[in-house]
Amino acid sequence: MKTKIISIVFCATLLIPFISTIAAANQPPSAPDIEGKTSGTVGVEYSYGFCSTDPDGDNITICISWGDGTGDVCIGPFESGTCVYATHTWTMQGTYIIKAQASDGQAESDWSTLDVTMPRSKIVQNLLIQRFFEQFPNVFSILKQLLKL
Repeated sequence: MKTKIISIVFCATLLIPFISTIAAANQPPSAPDIEGKTSGTVGVEYSYGFCSTDPDGDNITICISWGDGTGDVCIGPFESGTCVYATHTWTMQGTYIIKAQASDGQAESDWSTLDVTMPRSKIVQNLLIQRFFEQFPNVFSILKQLLKL
């Protein structure tokens, strides 16, 4: 009977460090904060900041999707708590969703998002107006006559 008790105590002593190792499993980094402009002009390069921390202090890699089909970009690894920056240029007008996810190599964060709108550029708008008046040069005089009535 004493041998069984000694064996049980001995086995429990061996299992306690194993059980605590399981309990202290890796935790994922925080979802990245995305900082930058939410509207802009097509063809202009914009810079965005991505900040994340890992509760275990592990190094972090951040993967970014710009929402325009150009593919994901991954930056890192870098120290937990470091903000990293990436630039992007949208080539077409529209609304895009920037998505970012942090990984510590063992676990991944939730995705963060930021909506970005790229309206028609002012240059394109000015060209359209200019072409309109080139096609219809008498529009001003017609408008003047209509407004006088």
